[in-house]
Amino acid sequence: MAISRRTLLRSGVGGGLLLLAGGAGLALLPSRIRTPSAPLRVLDERSFSVLAAIADRMLPPRPGFPRPADLRLAERIDAFLAEGDPAVAADFRRALLLVESGLAGLLLEGRPLPFTRLSSEQQDRVLDAWRTSAWSFRRMVYRAIHGLCMAVYFTCPETFAATGYPGPPRLDGSR
Repeated sequence: MAISRRTLLRSGVGGGLLLLAGGAGLALLPSRIRTPSAPLRVLDERSFSVLAAIADRMLPPRPGFPRPADLRLAERIDAFLAEGDPAVAADFRRALLLVESGLAGLLLEGRPLPFTRLSSEQQDRVLDAWRTSAWSFRRMVYRAIHGLCMAVYFTCPETFAATGYPGPPRLDGSR
C-alpha cells in the first residue's frame, strides 16, 4: 500500500508536534525549590536551587568541614556573580538550568527528571557524566560550576580551621 505525500506530511507534522509537546513537558517539570536566606541579586529561585543542590553534592559532609548550606554558599556565589560581568552571570545561570533540565537530561543521559528531583546518588552520577563527558562543552560547564563552588567555599573563613590555614595576615603585621 502506497502512502500519499499528504498523509506522510500530516504524519510527520503530527509526530513532530507530539515530540515537541513531550519535550516541552519535560523542560517544564518543576524543580525542587530551595528558599534563599537573602534576596538574590543575579540568580533566580530555580537556578539558585540547582546551584545549592550541586554544591551539596560537590562538597559532601566531611568531619570538621562546614556544609555548603551552613555557609550559605549558593547565596555567596550569587553575591560574587553580582559583582562581575552581567553576561558571565547570565551564562552561569543558563548553564545551571541546562544541568537542571529534564529534556536535556533525557537527551544526554536518559534521565527525564530535573536534577533537583533526583536522589543524591543519581545527582552524583549526573555530575560525573558532565565531568567526564566526551563533549568539551559539558566538561567546560562542569569545570565552571565546580571551580566557582570550590573557590567560594574555601575562601570562607569558616573553612580555614579545617584546612589548617591560619587565615590571611593582618595588615598591622601581627597574627
